[in-house]
Amino acid sequence: MNPAPARRLDHVVIAVRDLDDGIARYRALGFDARSGGRHTGRGTHNAIVRFGLDYLELISVYDEAEARAAGRNELLDVLDSREGLVAYALATDDIEGEAERIRAAGLPLIGPFAMERLRPDGSTLSWRLVIPGDGSYRRPWPFFIQWDQPDAERLARDGATAHPNGARGVRTVTVGVRDLPAARHLYAEALGLVPAGHDAFRAGTARITLVQAPQDGPRAIGLAAFTDRELDHALAGASIVLEGYAGPSSSRRASIT
Repeated sequence: MNPAPARRLDHVVIAVRDLDDGIARYRALGFDARSGGRHTGRGTHNAIVRFGLDYLELISVYDEAEARAAGRNELLDVLDSREGLVAYALATDDIEGEAERIRAAGLPLIGPFAMERLRPDGSTLSWRLVIPGDGSYRRPWPFFIQWDQPDAERLARDGATAHPNGARGVRTVTVGVRDLPAARHLYAEALGLVPAGHDAFRAGTARITLVQAPQDGPRAIGLAAFTDRELDHALAGASIVLEGYAGPSSSRRASIT
């Protein structure tokens, strides 16, 4: 099997029913959340909580008919029952190589296929995706993204953001799996991720940690911050562990399972 392409954690996806409300709630937590624009022809729009190249994506539906016509039923089904963490993406420099590796492991996949987003300033961002299995939401594995624009160009448009709560990047993504041995094999052999300790794998500077759980899918995000204090915080079912977060004392942690 060919060596795995270069990867890093790109973004974590958090589904919200109302995007404006989601932006307001994340801003209240001390995140500089900004409108990201609309996914052309797919009925969805998003907001971005940008750190450096890594970010949190708040995703929602603005046109249900368009979303269904574009095959986004999976997201609509998720939002019927809950908000919160639904997926995470690894950036790659070889999307075709990712697809070849997944096929060689005997796994089904979707893609590669192209997407684009019309930003509020009128510019367009575009990328290609590969999704292992039959979908990307609430799955115990990542999907893969290769951006068409260079990293420096995208950062120049958005800029790395200093958040009032001190968060400066995604440190860990914790993924619940029902079959831990099978998940270990999937990550190490089929996806080719580099181990980083017990049931953990490297994704650039971030770590993906697998935990035994009754339900598959992302469970928590650890965010690095400027201070050495830790506080758990949650919003819309998204369990976020912030190092040094100095947010409202009324915050609490909620499970997404």
